[in-house]
Amino acid sequence: MSKNRKLITLFVTMMMAVCMCHPAFAADLDSAGNVFEAGDSVSLPDIPFFGGLIAGQTVSADDTDAEGSVMMAGQSVEMNDGEVGESLYAAGNIISIDDVWVSGNIYVAGNNIVIKGSESNGAYVVGNQIAFDGVANALYAAGNIVSVKGTINGDAVIEADVVELDDDLEVTGSLTIKSVNEPKVPDNAPIKDFIYEPESRGEQQGGIGALGLGIGARILKKLTSCLYWIVAMAAFGMLLCWLAGDHLTKASELVRTKPGAMIGCGIISWICIPVIVIALCCTFILAPIGGMLALLYVLLLCAGLAFAGASLVRIFLPNMNVFLSALIGIAVLEVVRMIPFIGTLVGILADMYLLAYVILTLWDNRLKKSEQ
Repeated sequence: MSKNRKLITLFVTMMMAVCMCHPAFAADLDSAGNVFEAGDSVSLPDIPFFGGLIAGQTVSADDTDAEGSVMMAGQSVEMNDGEVGESLYAAGNIISIDDVWVSGNIYVAGNNIVIKGSESNGAYVVGNQIAFDGVANALYAAGNIVSVKGTINGDAVIEADVVELDDDLEVTGSLTIKSVNEPKVPDNAPIKDFIYEPESRGEQQGGIGALGLGIGARILKKLTSCLYWIVAMAAFGMLLCWLAGDHLTKASELVRTKPGAMIGCGIISWICIPVIVIALCCTFILAPIGGMLALLYVLLLCAGLAFAGASLVRIFLPNMNVFLSALIGIAVLEVVRMIPFIGTLVGILADMYLLAYVILTLWDNRLKKSEQ
């Protein structure tokens, strides 16, 4: 998948996630004639409205009559027999748009996408499996398997591993196909200008020599990155030993004395803090608090591996110089972090370790103040 396709998919997925964090609202129109609704199963009303945004597990719209734009996000998104005065945005797992007239553009991102009998100015679709059968002045479709028919009154660009062109496809402008496999163009299809741009899968074009050089370059890059982060985290670890040596010792003691509390608190805080941040930001009034909490959370995550390496090593090397032992612990964790999958897990566990220590320390301080 190209960089643009990844960015588009990521953007719309984030929009869908943010929308689904809102609580459920009634489907009534507000004073501006708009609809805003979120919940498990939601739908747009079958009465005229200006614009709408709905998000949920199952999202549907029948006989839609919108003067402005419509945005829909969910696990299953379906829209049938409607008119949209501006643009239509849809994101989800399974998306079906059938017999919808859109004055503006159609923007869709998902897994399995079907657009049938619909008309729009432009159609821009990113997904896994895409089936387009409609009318548009421009088409851009990117996915793994893309099937196209209908009429494009302009240019069409398709990026996919497998491209299927129907006999009924009509393209009045240029049709550009970017794929590892050259598609079969129907002999009777009225296509004005066909352009095929072959794409490679990386190693397929290079041969054994190029493959070896590529692997060697990646290994060298990994080693360089590992060395850089060892030095950077070691410097940060020295600073921690100097400014927060007592906290490093206390954290290692908590692992020995309260392992269950450290594990449970680390898992809960690592999962719940982002959820709390999103909830605070969605309330608008408490958004500044959510932003400050998010900044603090990110800072703690940045220090997680250095803190864990400098602290946990004291369990195994209690009599060694604290600075030297911190260097060893951080270096070991940084090397392990470069291992695929295992490195990600180590990074997460290190973050949980620091979060657990911070939460338990704050809790102990609160208990001490309440006892005084």
